[in-house]
Amino acid sequence: MWRAAFSMDDPDSLHLQELALFLSVHLDRGPGVLWPEHDHPALAAASPPDGAARLAADLGRWTGLPARTGIGLTGDGQQAAPAHLVIHQTSGAGVWHLRRGHGEAAESFRYRLRSGEVLYIPPRWAYRAELTPDARFIATLLDSADQPPHEVSPQTPA
Repeated sequence: MWRAAFSMDDPDSLHLQELALFLSVHLDRGPGVLWPEHDHPALAAASPPDGAARLAADLGRWTGLPARTGIGLTGDGQQAAPAHLVIHQTSGAGVWHLRRGHGEAAESFRYRLRSGEVLYIPPRWAYRAELTPDARFIATLLDSADQPPHEVSPQTPA
């Protein structure tokens, strides 16, 4: 699944290399936060939505999984991640609440993300975000190779 070669001279590649290691540990196992040392140029505050598409294309090419932008996903309400969800907090901050299961068997986590940090949310984990007024994020969905892509219902972009 992890197949792209990395070039140490390419700034995009440095961020993707960090993200690759992070996802290789967390994918399908549990949520996690990454504090990357290198930024992907697509994450510049002025680049969405083109930057979001570029980041999704890079992640898809690298992982071999169908990847797309999460345009239409918001942090409002309690919704389940429709696929592997990678959140890049591009500005401001937010507190992300994650939950899987119900009752006593439920697992829940609370993560505070600041600009530049990355959150991985596994499929079927419910999430909700409390975002500062200046908060912006880029959501990238990675579909499992053995499952068809999930549809995202249109909502106000975050």
